[in-house]
Amino acid sequence: MEIGLLLHRLWQRTSWQVVLLFFAVPFLIRNLLMPLAADDFSYAFIWDGEHWGNLMDNIGHREPINGFGDILVSQWSHYFTWGGRTPSMIFIQFFAWVGKVWFDIANTAVFVMLMLVLYWLSVGGVQSPGRHKGVFLWVMVCMLFGVIDYISTMLWMTGACVYLWTGLWECLFLLLIISGKRQEVRGKRLLMSTATVSGLLAGWSEEAGSLATVALIACYLFLYYRHRQLRSWMAVGFVFLLIGCGLLMLAPGSLHREELMLQLAPEYVLPKEKLFTAEMFWDNFTEGFLPVLAWQSFLFIPIVLYFWRGGRSHHVLLFTAASMLVLCTMMFAPEFPLRAGFHSTMFLTVASAAALRQIAPWLKQSLTATQSRRKLSLAIGCGCLTYALAVMAGCFMVEGSYRQQYDERLVYVNQHRDADLLVVRAFHIPYGLDNYLGPRSLTDLHLIYGFDLESKPTDNRSLMYALYYGLPPIRIDREVDWKKRN
Repeated sequence: MEIGLLLHRLWQRTSWQVVLLFFAVPFLIRNLLMPLAADDFSYAFIWDGEHWGNLMDNIGHREPINGFGDILVSQWSHYFTWGGRTPSMIFIQFFAWVGKVWFDIANTAVFVMLMLVLYWLSVGGVQSPGRHKGVFLWVMVCMLFGVIDYISTMLWMTGACVYLWTGLWECLFLLLIISGKRQEVRGKRLLMSTATVSGLLAGWSEEAGSLATVALIACYLFLYYRHRQLRSWMAVGFVFLLIGCGLLMLAPGSLHREELMLQLAPEYVLPKEKLFTAEMFWDNFTEGFLPVLAWQSFLFIPIVLYFWRGGRSHHVLLFTAASMLVLCTMMFAPEFPLRAGFHSTMFLTVASAAALRQIAPWLKQSLTATQSRRKLSLAIGCGCLTYALAVMAGCFMVEGSYRQQYDERLVYVNQHRDADLLVVRAFHIPYGLDNYLGPRSLTDLHLIYGFDLESKPTDNRSLMYALYYGLPPIRIDREVDWKKRN
């Protein structure tokens, strides 16, 4: 047990800032490795709603974003012709304009802030992570291994602004409400202003996450009302939360997008006659609900142990219910992409960490009661650490290879700008690592559905890539790549 004692002392001497850096530095590196991809190119141009927007095939010329005015004009058109996630889209177009490296830095800051806010939500208020360092570690482990489509929700610029950033907005408003009952009356004016802005952003975020946040806040306000702790600024914040949710859900562009997709790209949307049928619900359950639930299942371990030990915290129960509400809401969507489970994992992380904090003394006593249990705990801990490091190394290999292939392609196309048609080799995942890492990093499905170009130069991905870099028509040849890999 000398190794166990040594590791215990090392953990005791490790500050929470070091724990945070252990996750934040790799996150920054992975951001820097990830180039622009898929919708990032489309949002680098002013949205042209009069000509089918920027995400359809066979589009013509588009004007690049050159200032804040262009972003505002673009988002006005986007809201009425494509969708209502306006705050997220504003950030996407801003970073597409100023440069990807600024997004990498800002996204890392958002990641760090979200980890802190999730911890604060789990312990019930703003306090140093050093007080519950193990809970803080668990929060980051849950988000690293519990988010099923990590690339599309945390690292890809468009996806991160839609999921990671909106998750922070929702959690900040939840933290304000949950910890706000302790605030003094003298801070009422500041609280009113903060609640207004944060409530609007939390509601105007992402559909399933916004609805779950509305339900969570409604439950907390009801509990505060019963205990005479409800404040006027909380009610105002809730009103603006509903306004934001309404602006998101009732955007005219959402209906227009469905009609446009049915007309121009029916193979990518569910036909109207199949909406809300047994086939739709079954597809959503098997392709979305079940995989997300299975992937984040380890987060339920502290929750189950907590309630088994007799716990009755409404905090744990409500955040668990909010997690399930996200998944249930997506069951009624025309499709259930894996990335839509992000907010479910986020809410479940709060519940899991809050439960872990409550059972930590009992858990520590149980795991160290006898020498055999201490050895088993040490073995499990070392095994988990080894697995985590192996996964991280695999992610670096995949994403580093992807970036290298991306840069090599750029060199090639710049050398052949005079060609009438550029034909380039398709990207590939090195050593078939996606079979072992799963959706923690890039997979072949990511490459097929947006993170690589397409087989026709008139398809949207190829068109926008060529337009962004000022190239002639370009396409990929998957057969060349397949022969190379096999």
